[in-house]
Amino acid sequence: MKSHLLFALAAFASLSTSAHADEFRILAWNVESNRPGQSPVSDSGVISEQISGLLHDPATRAQIVALSEVEPKTVPVYKQAVADGLETEVDFVTSASGGYRDADSLLLIVDAKRFAIEDVYEMHRYAGVSTNFNVMDEKSSDYGAVRARSPLVVKLRDKASSSSRSFWLIVNHLARGEEDLRVDQAKALKKWAEDHAGEPVITAGDFNFDFDFKTQKGNAAYDAMIEGGVWQWLKPDPLIDSNWADDRDNPRNDRYPDSILDFIFVANDAKNWRGESDVIVREGDFPDSDRTSDHRPIVATFVP
Repeated sequence: MKSHLLFALAAFASLSTSAHADEFRILAWNVESNRPGQSPVSDSGVISEQISGLLHDPATRAQIVALSEVEPKTVPVYKQAVADGLETEVDFVTSASGGYRDADSLLLIVDAKRFAIEDVYEMHRYAGVSTNFNVMDEKSSDYGAVRARSPLVVKLRDKASSSSRSFWLIVNHLARGEEDLRVDQAKALKKWAEDHAGEPVITAGDFNFDFDFKTQKGNAAYDAMIEGGVWQWLKPDPLIDSNWADDRDNPRNDRYPDSILDFIFVANDAKNWRGESDVIVREGDFPDSDRTSDHRPIVATFVP
């Protein structure tokens, strides 16, 4: 009887796998890099172990990993963590912008057996709208450096697709302290998606949209992003707080409870795919420590 049950389960698993052969996941996470001259706010060794653990878990195993706030020197560490977690070869691209003070780059890592990177560029400006700016203080050693994080635009080809399906993935970490720039970044992303109407587009990362669970509203940049319905948010259900910000008077309290900064959006043909996203909650993740990230990872599952 036991052997028959095992056979039935194996047959079911085979059918399930074949029915969803095109399924893939994206894991997006602000890993909260260290900043030179400041107290450490995360440990790349700890974060890399957590990434590997998430990718080993069937529930959060993702073939595409999008990271923000990455110190350039830690890129090889995170690349190896993804390779170890997936137990396969990986390919990657990283941004040049956001490396201001060597602290804040974007990084995309993919399962090289599943996805091929066909094109990549940084969107510093689009349709006359700037998505970044330079340091203009002549007394600064960073004079002329690109200060913020330009969207990292990557075209991926799905090797598992019978039609060699390609789609665009944009990794983002929109401006935190510069509200006007954040709004312009959202406007540029909206216009870019409109101009690529014939192609599936996904964008993932830390958008700093301050979406409040009680009011169901975000800030002005969120409004600019969703205007006209070009972008559709894969809204987690239930909504879960994705960022911890210590209360200055009581570090055990979150200054912005019940809000979300991390999103995955779809546009164009990707809206027709079956997709859902979740905020990953792990025991002891909040409040964060001086070795862990102050953001929770988010994972999205797609069936084109």
